[in-house]
Amino acid sequence: MKEQIYTIPVNEAFDSGDECPFCYLERAAERGAINYAVGPEASYMESDVRALTNELGFCNHHLKSLYDFGNSLGNALILQSYYKLLMDEFQEQLDSFDKPAKRGLFSRGKSGDEGSPPLVKWSRRRQETCYICDKVQKNMQRYYETFFMMVKKEEFRKKAESCKGFCMRHFADLVESAQDNLPNSERDWFYDKIFPLMKQNMDRVKGDLDDFVESFDYHQQHVITPNIRDALSRTMQKLGGLHPADPPFKGK
Repeated sequence: MKEQIYTIPVNEAFDSGDECPFCYLERAAERGAINYAVGPEASYMESDVRALTNELGFCNHHLKSLYDFGNSLGNALILQSYYKLLMDEFQEQLDSFDKPAKRGLFSRGKSGDEGSPPLVKWSRRRQETCYICDKVQKNMQRYYETFFMMVKKEEFRKKAESCKGFCMRHFADLVESAQDNLPNSERDWFYDKIFPLMKQNMDRVKGDLDDFVESFDYHQQHVITPNIRDALSRTMQKLGGLHPADPPFKGK
């Protein structure tokens, strides 16, 4: 199958031997987004990027990722701008805040966000968006679309059939995305081949985890194989769609 620029990352992911090719792609997309935000290209100095980071902010996970990356001045500049906008909005919320009426002895407040003051809704809404998450998600959507385009070719279908399956999170995304992106001619292949592939590799990792647990039984002698040694991290990846053994991503 002739390579195109947009198919190269997907082919590399399926050649990587990763427990989930889409975890492999997501890690690369996340590192690319972090590097773009505070890396040597200094995109945080561009007005359009600064406008987006001010609008979306950063989730807790990616604030830590930005800190680990190591560009202290870049982080400080991008957060200085975001913080100023946040404080302006915060002041508006304080100025318009109405103290709630005193509750009676037997009164009950509304549960959930419905009964929350506007200030609380604003604060929670600010925690729900993230510039890095947004860039990663857009990249992942393109990767899913590319995958379903590539499976039209038998050569890539064979490559997909020989991979180690997917993590639970990306498998769910893949199944959901298939409804809109999978050509009718490939529907039987996807459900008949990929579903058993997923179950087979989930069983494989479960077996490795069982062997890892048994290796701590001092009554029996066990040969510590590579499959046993990293079984815990691979199990976590299958369940959560992450690479727990990865060190923090740092700038060069």
